[in-house]
Amino acid sequence: MTDIRERLLTISNLRTYFYTYEGVVKALDGVDLDMDTGDSLGLVGETGCGKSTVALSLMRLIRWPPGKIVDGSIVFKGQNLLDKTEDEMRAIRGRDVAMIFQEPMTSLNPVYRIEKQILDIIRLHQELDKSQAESRAIEALKVVGLPDPEQVLKRYPHELSGGMRQKVMIAMALSCRPDLLIADEPTSALDVTIQAQILALIKDLLKNFKLSMLMITHDLGVVAETCNKVAVMYAGHVVEYGKVNSIFEHPRHPYTQGLMDAIPKPTESRDRLEIIQGSVPNLIFPPEGCRFHPRCEYATESCKNKRPDAIEIEKDHYVFCFHK
Repeated sequence: MTDIRERLLTISNLRTYFYTYEGVVKALDGVDLDMDTGDSLGLVGETGCGKSTVALSLMRLIRWPPGKIVDGSIVFKGQNLLDKTEDEMRAIRGRDVAMIFQEPMTSLNPVYRIEKQILDIIRLHQELDKSQAESRAIEALKVVGLPDPEQVLKRYPHELSGGMRQKVMIAMALSCRPDLLIADEPTSALDVTIQAQILALIKDLLKNFKLSMLMITHDLGVVAETCNKVAVMYAGHVVEYGKVNSIFEHPRHPYTQGLMDAIPKPTESRDRLEIIQGSVPNLIFPPEGCRFHPRCEYATESCKNKRPDAIEIEKDHYVFCFHK
């Protein structure tokens, strides 16, 4: 049977700037992305490339001052979220789009028990009484594998381990059955053993609940483990986008190639890891043209003067590069 998917999300020409005393930081400067229902899209790149800003822009959580979405559109389920009022967005957050934040200890309110925090979300978006909401909360905690969920509800965040807090965050995100789950580096604050458990849990949830997910990470291994598509970001731009297998096997942008070359391979013996020469540009004064050109061995005059358009290398594999 043919897998027919509907377009869930289309981000077009998204520009999010931060106005500082030093100047205007062009954190996102023309980002284009799309997702179909059932997609699991990994958004990867170096620290400061704009990954989390994409998620916060999608959720309309960019705070002014200093940040502001200055251009573009975010069409979710056929509606442009940038046209929504704050009250309309408050109804969408949690119900239609939910987010797992990077550090659960700072995302959970330390002065309230888990019960209040998860029940408030459920009752805000679902027409349930307290008893029904509590049953939904216990069900969500069971789904993410927390033992004795009734006792977990009675605890404060500091009484839980880091892995348990992250599972509570995932349960809160799933409690209203959202169409899109955003995971902002959900394993970076956890030790390696717990990371593996959380990734296995996310994979099971994606399969069992048929979720769509935007996974933000700097770890290509996490993308290979959990995603079917990947978008590589550099300095506020998407430089390559496509199916995970296609990009991992045949990376075309020099930056993507550099990231792949930097991954240690057990079959190779190296004295030192490969690196990408140079440093990330200052986004107050970004380079003209392709923002990667000062670090690129293939750069030409065209790269320095004009931003490359997307080129479809193969079906659903796009690269923004003159060298290709």
